[in-house]
Amino acid sequence: MDILASALALLSGVIGAGFASGREIERFFAGQGAMSGAAVLCALLTLHALFTRLPAQMERAGVSTLRELCRVRFGAGMGRVTAALFFLLSSITGGAMLAACAELAALLLPIHHAYALGMAGTLLLGVFLACFGVSGLAAVGAGLCALLPLLLLRLLAIPVGEACFLPAMTADLPVRAAVDGAVYGALNAAMLVGATPLLLTLGREKRRRASLLFCALFGVLLMLGTAVCRQHRQAIAMQPLPFVFLSRSLGAGGYALVALCMYAAALSTLCAMLCALVRLLPLPRAGSMAVCAASCLAFALLGFGRIVQSAYPVLGVLCAALMLLLCLPLPARQEARPSRR
Repeated sequence: MDILASALALLSGVIGAGFASGREIERFFAGQGAMSGAAVLCALLTLHALFTRLPAQMERAGVSTLRELCRVRFGAGMGRVTAALFFLLSSITGGAMLAACAELAALLLPIHHAYALGMAGTLLLGVFLACFGVSGLAAVGAGLCALLPLLLLRLLAIPVGEACFLPAMTADLPVRAAVDGAVYGALNAAMLVGATPLLLTLGREKRRRASLLFCALFGVLLMLGTAVCRQHRQAIAMQPLPFVFLSRSLGAGGYALVALCMYAAALSTLCAMLCALVRLLPLPRAGSMAVCAASCLAFALLGFGRIVQSAYPVLGVLCAALMLLLCLPLPARQEARPSRR
C-alpha cells in the first residue's frame, strides 16, 4: 500500500489544471504528430530517473530535506538562494492552481462572491489534505485516476468533425519530440522536487517500484489524452483549452465533468506544493503551513493568467537547471559517512 500511495502522491503533483484542460498535452505531445509516442516515452523516462535520483542523492548526503541538499551541494550562501528559488517556484505554482480553482468556482457556483469563497474553501481543503502528507496526496491522486479516464474516454468517443485547413507545420522530428518530452518531465520534476523527501520513508527498491507504478499510471493518462488531441486535432487547432472546447459536445454533464477534473487536478497540485513548501522552511510544522498557505494566497490574488504567462516559465526553467545540478554525483567529501562506533 505504501508503494501505491507514493505513486498516487506523485501523480497528484504532476497532473495540474494545464494537463486536465488538454493544453499541456497538445503542446508537448499531440503536437508532435506521429512522434507523440516518443515524446511520451521520453517524459516518463525523465520523470522516473529524477524521482529515483533525487531521494538517492539525499541519502548519500545524509540529509532529509531539499534545503539541506542545496546547502551540501552549493554551500551555505548559494544553498539558501537555491532553496529560495525552489520555494518561489512552488509558491507561484500553488498560487496559480489556487487561482484556477477560484475561477472554476466562479463559473460553476450560482452564488455571490463565488470566486472569493472558492479560493478560501480550496485553500482550507488543500491545507487539510497536505497535513496528511502522502496519504492526503494519494487520496486526491486516486480521485484523478477515477475521473480523468472517464473524461478522456468520453472525449475520444466524440465523432470526428469536418476537415479543415491547418496552419503550416514542420515535419515530425524524433529529436524535437524527445526534447519536448524530456523538457516536460524536467519541468514537472523541478516543480515537485521539494516534495521528494516524502519518498525517503521508502527503501530504495520500494522507491523504484513506486516511481515505475507512477509512470505506468501517468503514461496511460498521457496516451489517452494524446489520442484525444490527435483525433480531434482539426477541431481544437488554436484552442487554448482543448478538452473544455470538446466537452461542449457532451452537454451539461460533460461540461461539469471537465470542470470537476480541472478542479481536482488544480487542487491536487496545490496540495503537493503545500507539502513541498512546508519542507523548505526551518519552522515548526504549524507555522510553516501557515506561512506557505499565505504565500500561495498572495500569488493567487495576482490571477491565474498573469502568473502562468510571466513568472512561471522563466523560473521553471531556472529551477529545472538547478535540479539537474543537484542530481550530479556528489564529491566524496560531501557524502555522508557512517559513524564509527
